[in-house]
Amino acid sequence: MRRTLLPTVPALLLALAACGSQSDAVNADPAHPAPTTTSPSLKEQDRSLPCGSTVERPVVVSGPDEPLQLKVTSLRREGSELQTGYSITSDDRKQMLSLPIGEVPPTALLLKQGVIVGRQKPAADKDPDGRGALGYPVGRRPYTRTLPIDGLCPGTTWSDVDKHPGDYQVVVVMSVQPQGEPSNSEPTDGVDPLPLLEATRDISTKSE
Repeated sequence: MRRTLLPTVPALLLALAACGSQSDAVNADPAHPAPTTTSPSLKEQDRSLPCGSTVERPVVVSGPDEPLQLKVTSLRREGSELQTGYSITSDDRKQMLSLPIGEVPPTALLLKQGVIVGRQKPAADKDPDGRGALGYPVGRRPYTRTLPIDGLCPGTTWSDVDKHPGDYQVVVVMSVQPQGEPSNSEPTDGVDPLPLLEATRDISTKSE
């Protein structure tokens, strides 16, 4: 009996080892690599967009297929600030824009290789009359404003931006706006925040 059992034990171990090797080979298949970059869920993202972070996905790049189009229209340096003009438009003449804009209002950022190196603190458009949500007829006339990038992150200087403008981009982001009539309601607990709508412009691009 020993002569029969002893040869089968190493054979069984070898078979198990081979299975493990095959499993590892499948997991390491270069045709199906594991994802190397992921974004945290919206609830876990830092929606204040601080220095050193990136604009986390999901992000909708503004384009003609969107009900609202966001565009960076101008860049103008004024001393230690970069005045960033933007517009929100719509091809649908009946389209309305609810003011103030939330959850993330239009926010100007300076990016270098996708990392935030300068910013303007988020600040919702204020209703001076205190009447709450208002409807702006964005389908009939553009909604235009200017935001300053007035705070550079540690390690970034305007001198470096001036010397290497091709390394930098200006991005304006805002929450994708829900469709329908203006609403005074606040985001409900347990409901995912809205994705971000994004418009970019190279520093070297001339103003329109």
